Amino acid sequence: MMTWNIIEQKLKSRIIPKRTRILKCDGTGRRLVVSNDGVKIGMGTGVQTAQTKAITYDMIRNAYETLIEKGRFDSSDFRKKYQSEYKAGPCRYSMVGGVLVELGVARLMSAGSSRSCYYLKI
Repeated sequence: MMTWNIIEQKLKSRIIPKRTRILKCDGTGRRLVVSNDGVKIGMGTGVQTAQTKAITYDMIRNAYETLIEKGRFDSSDFRKKYQSEYKAGPCRYSMVGGVLVELGVARLMSAGSSRSCYYLKI
């Protein structure tokens, strides 16, 4: 099992602005990473605009620890700790999960519709 320190190093080395695209909840679309400063990762979220949203390394750490502990991570897990961030942008949940998929520690699972998903530990 990877430690958080290893995950954090992978975040810094493999999530590259203007190159990495993070898988969306629908399993096909991807969001372009626009920034990664070692604390926050910004991604383009607008379909027809240049709108961006950011997720924090803390959000990713919480999701990773949940994944290791429970074997899965879903939106209720995210909302427990980040309710206001979820309300302001529900896409943050799938941004966090998509990063875990990109790092090879989780697999995206459909929860019945293209807008509903959860993540399983690999």
